[in-house]
Amino acid sequence: MMTMPIRQVVCAVRGGPESRETAKRAIAVALESGARLTFFHVMDAEFLGYATHGTLRVVYHELLEMGKFVMLILCDRARARGVADVDYVLWEGNVRTQLRKLAVETGAEVIVIGRPTKSSTKNLFKAAEFDAFVAGMEQEGNLRVIQVQPAPVAEKDMQGGLVL
Repeated sequence: MMTMPIRQVVCAVRGGPESRETAKRAIAVALESGARLTFFHVMDAEFLGYATHGTLRVVYHELLEMGKFVMLILCDRARARGVADVDYVLWEGNVRTQLRKLAVETGAEVIVIGRPTKSSTKNLFKAAEFDAFVAGMEQEGNLRVIQVQPAPVAEKDMQGGLVL
């Protein structure tokens, strides 16, 4: 059975220290295949309706800038490790919907995504929901989903944000 070459890898990240292993795996896949790598982050600004300090516009702008900053760091790390063609996409909305949309728009053959963790932070997916989502992506999108189990994160890393 012939396999198609990988031309596009999408790496879905939240930007926290749990994303470390996911980003590393996506970089490795891109290097092994010579594929374009796109880091992908979906901003969930739903909580802004509950913000009580500052104007919503200022909070939203800061959230957007932080997302861009994290994506630029990831792109820089990928280039430093030898990935020639790397970029990022930062969207707002429902992660499930937006990830499916990006997979179609980019023609990705591979998506690298971290599995939900057992942590005090809120997971986007419960384990069973995640498994169903991955199965659906593979069937509907005709692509390979690489699931990455995050390494345990030290408490000091949890406080410091993205650590790669």
